[in-house]
Amino acid sequence: MPRLPRIKPTTGTYYHITNRIAGMPGEFLFGDVEKQKLVDLIKRLGRYFTVEVLGFQVMSNHYHLVCYAPEERPDSDTAAERHNRFHEDSGKAAIRPDDPKCAEIAAQMRDISCFVGRLQQQFTCWYNRTRPRRRRGILWADRFKSVVLERDTALWNCLCYIELNPVRAGMTVDPADYRFGSWGEWSATGKHPFGRNLERRLPEYQGTEARARVLEDIRRQFRVEFARIVAAETGQSTADIEQAMADADREPVFTTRLDRRVRYWTDGVIIGSRTFVLEIASAFRSDPEKHRLGKTPAGELFSWARLRRTA
Repeated sequence: MPRLPRIKPTTGTYYHITNRIAGMPGEFLFGDVEKQKLVDLIKRLGRYFTVEVLGFQVMSNHYHLVCYAPEERPDSDTAAERHNRFHEDSGKAAIRPDDPKCAEIAAQMRDISCFVGRLQQQFTCWYNRTRPRRRRGILWADRFKSVVLERDTALWNCLCYIELNPVRAGMTVDPADYRFGSWGEWSATGKHPFGRNLERRLPEYQGTEARARVLEDIRRQFRVEFARIVAAETGQSTADIEQAMADADREPVFTTRLDRRVRYWTDGVIIGSRTFVLEIASAFRSDPEKHRLGKTPAGELFSWARLRRTA
C-alpha cells in the first residue's frame, strides 16, 4: 500500500512528532548516554531551524516532540546568518544571502521533514559509530509520525501527554524527576530549554482556553495539571485530587529542587563553581557533559556528569 502524503499546511502549524527504534517489542536500546545525545541534538538543531520546539521527551526506545512550523520562511539575511553561525566551527564555507542556495536553505529551515530528518540521521550516525562493535544499517522502525495539532484545543493537552510519558511507563512517580524531557530539565534547572518558544506560543490561546502569559505562570499551570492528571489516573478521590492540585500550586521547596539533581552527586565527576569545574576538567582528556545545577545559598553549582551507556 502506498504511503499517504504527509500533511504539512503552509500556514503556521503545530505538530506532535514521534518515532521509535527498529527491533523487537520490549527492546530498550537507549540508556542515559543515548538519551542525552538525542536531547543535545534537539537543542542544537533548534538553533539552526526556525521550527520551534515547545516540548520533548526522550524515552528508552522512542521520542516525542511538540513543535511549531512557522508560515513564513526566514529571509535570506536571516537564513545565511543562522546557517553560517551554525557551521562556523565546521570548516564549511560561509554562504551569502544572494547565493541561489540560500533560498533553498531558508525553505528547509521551516520544514519539519528537514528538521526531523536531520535529527534522526545525525543521531543514527553517532549511534552506529559509538557502539563497542561498529554498527551499520537503519535505527528507526519507520518514517516519523506527525500529527497536526489544533492550537486552541489540542496543543496544551499534547504537551501534558508527552511530559507524563515517564510516569505512565512506570519510570518515575513525578514527571519532574525524569531528566530527559523538557519538563524534567525545567524542574531540575529552573530553565526551560525552549522557554522563549513556549512563552511565545502558549499565550496565543483564545477565550476560555487562555493560558498564562509569563513563563513562570505557565510552569505553575503545568505543575497543577500534571498533579490533577496523575491523581485522577491513579483513582484518587475528588478531595485528594483537589489537594494534589493545591499542593502543586505552591513552588517546590529548595530541598525538593536539589533532590531532583541528586544524580549529579553520584554520577558527577567534578562539582563546584563554573571556574573550578572548568579548571579541573581541563587537566583531563575526557569529554564529559557539563550541567548547570542552579543557584544555592553559596552561589551557582556546575557539574561534569558521567552518564551511563547501555551498549
